[in-house]
Amino acid sequence: MSNTTVSTALVMDDNFHNRYIFRIALEEKNYQVEEAENGSEGLKILEEKSFNLLVLDLQMPLIDGITVLRELHKKPLHRNMRLLVVTANAHMATGEVTNLADYVMYKPINVMEFAEFSERLKGVRMS
Repeated sequence: MSNTTVSTALVMDDNFHNRYIFRIALEEKNYQVEEAENGSEGLKILEEKSFNLLVLDLQMPLIDGITVLRELHKKPLHRNMRLLVVTANAHMATGEVTNLADYVMYKPINVMEFAEFSERLKGVRMS
């Protein structure tokens, strides 16, 4: 994939520092990034826009990440969006989460590995 190709990502995490780290890594790989600090805000953004990638924390106020995953699977608009769950709590990555998400990563995230992984996702096609 060309370095000039721009993909889009939404980072949904209640921790400012995590959003910042994900933003920097994604922008390094030519993603246009938007942020949401909770599931409620993120779902509102997703009502109006579609993204190539969603980076989703599970433990957030108002609406948690599991609820976000459930809601997204009801919406055909987001069928081709990659769903990357990032969590510090391995116990939250239940069978339901792994079935609803495309990928699960555990915090703390290695920024360089995350950036490389996000770049590889650009070439992945959903069937």
